[in-house]
Amino acid sequence: MGHGRIQVENGELAYEIRGEGDPVVLLHGGMLDSRMWDAEMSELGRHHTAIRYDARGHGESSTPTERFRHYEDLRALMTALEIPRASLVGLSGGGRIAVDFALTYPDLVENLVLVATGLSAMVSKDPFVLEQNKKLEEAGARGDLPAAIECLLRMWVDGPRRAPTDVDQRVRGLCQEMYTQTVVRHRLTGFTLMDELRAIERTRELTPRTLTLVGDLDSQDILAIADQIESEARDARKLIVPGVAHMVNLEKPAEFSRILLDFLACS
Repeated sequence: MGHGRIQVENGELAYEIRGEGDPVVLLHGGMLDSRMWDAEMSELGRHHTAIRYDARGHGESSTPTERFRHYEDLRALMTALEIPRASLVGLSGGGRIAVDFALTYPDLVENLVLVATGLSAMVSKDPFVLEQNKKLEEAGARGDLPAAIECLLRMWVDGPRRAPTDVDQRVRGLCQEMYTQTVVRHRLTGFTLMDELRAIERTRELTPRTLTLVGDLDSQDILAIADQIESEARDARKLIVPGVAHMVNLEKPAEFSRILLDFLACS
């Protein structure tokens, strides 16, 4: 129990493990870090062995220097911690990793909880996301970090149907801090050096029992992926959480923990 680090190929991962019971691994969103799971670690640790870690190129884990696969890092973590099988809970980019892992190692996954998930090889079509991505590229080109971070916040915290002032400022502030620290410490290496599958084309192959959660104020792209997983994966159901966008667990932690624990208890 407690904090630790494990070696992976050409790097290392920082992790925390807490509690006893069926293991649950929490995978944070892209550009964020494992602090986004503070509330869930406390709740899950009462009933489960809860594990969270910083993906390579994020948080306290190492900065990539060569090409790597996030889903193979997860395999290495589970092996090092002697976890033969686990439920995976991933938000956004963490969901991408969880799906790639489940496609590669289906027998190692007990349940999948995919929160505002992306999928590897997805292509953004939402006009708001495309507009913010253009602004993000422009801010990056001129070296304007605060403006770049604001684009990430607009896309992935506020969402297309809210103004920044409509969002809990504690949630926005935490995400701003995590985004900034990731970029300053790791640049974008957690993305630019990663290799993924093409899960957007393979959702019919998903076999674990799956719950996909999505906020009704999220982007069209994320809502469409939730629909696709629900309709194509073997054993999947979808829940829409009203009044939130992408950061479902941060905006509604009590409701999220209740839904998560109820779903895991029924497996």
